[in-house]
Amino acid sequence: MKKGILLFLLILLSACSTASVAATLPDDKFLIIAHRGASAYAPEHSLLSYGLAVQMKADYIELDVHMTKDGELVSMHDPFVHLPNGRKTVAEVDFQELKSVRRESDYDGKLTVSFPESIDPLRIVSTEEIFSYFQDDVNYYIELKTPASYPGIEEALLGQLREFGLLPLGEAEMPKVILQSFNANSLLKIHEQEPTIPLIQLYSLKNETMLTKKRLQKVAAYASGIGVDKTVVTEELVELVHGEGLHIHPFTVNEEKEIRRMIEIGADGIFTDVPDVAIKVLKDLRGE
Repeated sequence: MKKGILLFLLILLSACSTASVAATLPDDKFLIIAHRGASAYAPEHSLLSYGLAVQMKADYIELDVHMTKDGELVSMHDPFVHLPNGRKTVAEVDFQELKSVRRESDYDGKLTVSFPESIDPLRIVSTEEIFSYFQDDVNYYIELKTPASYPGIEEALLGQLREFGLLPLGEAEMPKVILQSFNANSLLKIHEQEPTIPLIQLYSLKNETMLTKKRLQKVAAYASGIGVDKTVVTEELVELVHGEGLHIHPFTVNEEKEIRRMIEIGADGIFTDVPDVAIKVLKDLRGE
């Protein structure tokens, strides 16, 4: 009997020692996350859009990640693309086909962003190209889009982050990488492999009823925060989320009045198409 009890205690201690808690985010920093880059001014998820966001001094550039037929990770929002031979899903096409998609821009030159002649700053780009261009000079807020459609996407992304020296995360003031998804299973898989990465559980409007104390307690076991539509964010929700040790990042907040409100009710950051506007509002509120 004593041996059985001892064995049980050893197993329990072993489980406790290997269990990992959710990574932390800075509590004293309001994060301005460039939604698909500075996408109000340039084609979303393009190098131009990201370059503008960096020039505007956004805290993070946001990447939406899909996987092509030939296993390339690409940054684009929609799971499909319009080609000369019709609409196809990203999973049905090779990266070379995506690179041929032409995108126009009416960018007015608000800020000067220059690229080498060999780079087309408007075309669809891979995550590898983005990491190669910006290296660790910027912070990345990455969403895995419909990861269940792309078996192995988590491992592929983590592999690239390691390759470019973005993992493991150190003791920097702000984490170099934050990962987000609507898919809890995908986040749990990442948490098991790289528990130092802050994770954000996303919620759509149709799932806002899941924002309960009980549910948030479960989320806090693996995630650092939640991302929700701005229309459901109230002071009461912010308090509820903070009460469970989570951060809250509303999307997509573009109007000055909305940005100011999110700051005033205690949100921890926002996704915005206009990072320059958000930075101006934040500075005005701080009297800078």
